Amino acid sequence: MGSSAPSRVLVVGLGRSGLAAARLAAHDGSEVCATDLRSERDLGEVLRELPEGTRRYLGGHPSSALDGIGLVVCSPGVAPSAPILADARRRDIPVVTEVEFAWRHRTDRPMVAVTGSNGKSTVTVLVAAMLSESGVTAAAGGNLGTAACELVLTGGWDCWVLEISSFQAELLTEMRPSVGVFLNLSQDHLERHPDITSYLAAKRRLFSFQTSRDAAVLNADDAAVSETPSRARRLLFSLERSADAWLDGELLRLGDQILTERSKCSLGGIHNVTNGLAAALAAVELGATTEGVARTLETFRGLSHRHLTVFEQNEVRWVDDSKATNVGATIAALRGYPERSVHLILGGQAKGQDFEAMIPEVKRSAARVYVIGIDGPSIAAVLADAAPIEDCGTLEEAVMRARREARPGQWVLLAPACASFDQFSGFAQRGEKFAALAREEGARCP
Repeated sequence: MGSSAPSRVLVVGLGRSGLAAARLAAHDGSEVCATDLRSERDLGEVLRELPEGTRRYLGGHPSSALDGIGLVVCSPGVAPSAPILADARRRDIPVVTEVEFAWRHRTDRPMVAVTGSNGKSTVTVLVAAMLSESGVTAAAGGNLGTAACELVLTGGWDCWVLEISSFQAELLTEMRPSVGVFLNLSQDHLERHPDITSYLAAKRRLFSFQTSRDAAVLNADDAAVSETPSRARRLLFSLERSADAWLDGELLRLGDQILTERSKCSLGGIHNVTNGLAAALAAVELGATTEGVARTLETFRGLSHRHLTVFEQNEVRWVDDSKATNVGATIAALRGYPERSVHLILGGQAKGQDFEAMIPEVKRSAARVYVIGIDGPSIAAVLADAAPIEDCGTLEEAVMRARREARPGQWVLLAPACASFDQFSGFAQRGEKFAALAREEGARCP
């Protein structure tokens, strides 16, 4: 932004993204103000990460924080309906998300932006790995890992690959990714979006500012996704039919080229075949070679807490898919298993989802279901006729009972379809606890 940087910037929300935005604004030479609902005591050491001289408004978002402000940068956790943002609009103060603030600084570098209900993190890292394997320096971040503004400050890359959540996409005003990727749509974040239609509209906004020079990579097997409006070139991926990238029996194809065989892919599950095809299309658009794409598909072992085997004993495999925090993600995970072979651990905070959509796949794949967390009992009531269900309350109890019931050749799968904050600090802590409990149970019962 350089010389055109606003003289005073207000950052709303001091999470990871907000702190990075504050540092980037200070780097521009802007006077930085920051506001957060948390108090100084609650924020503690976080405040040390703010630029020196930052004017702070803590414990709320007072209207006075907007006085003299030329630009508001909001963190993804701040809802568009927040009074401070509404007040900014009434005053004709521009409001942008942290990711768009970052993009404005590096519009000269091609961007891949990945959205969808499930698989975003995996595809983001896959694309960056495919590019790197092909000799293209790529940075990965956004909703995953490093904030977009932090990537700008760090520099040293030729292109960037960002995971974009609906929270980040819904307020975009001009951001134009060179390649936009829309993986899938299922119920999620209905505690923030009033309905699935609003959730879809937020996702689709990522493609609103693309032009014919850009590419929209879309899932041909998901009607809501494939019908996304865009002026960009449309590139489709599919498990079911011939497309720009598709699964031909056991072969992953990119156009008329064979990338690799499904059996050679390191990532398990049919949903990861879909992820691999989407990533391949996006990476090739930014210069990845088919050889680099194929090598990545055959060697990339996945991200933590995303369908990874964490323990195996007596021919029972324990799989951590704690990042499956919505119904769609759990259904996708179950599709890769034989009939009546899975001991499924479900539950936590349901986020207003409808669990009836899970009934067919649970009925097919689950040997037994163990529900945990605050919404476990209501989930059990919905799935009561789909499989034998045990209301366990805690993850410890669920693991103990699954250890007792699982037979050789079966799987114990943590794919909760729920947020974790009723019992854990996040999905990572939940997954780590699951892995530790599995090993402890195994040590007690060799």
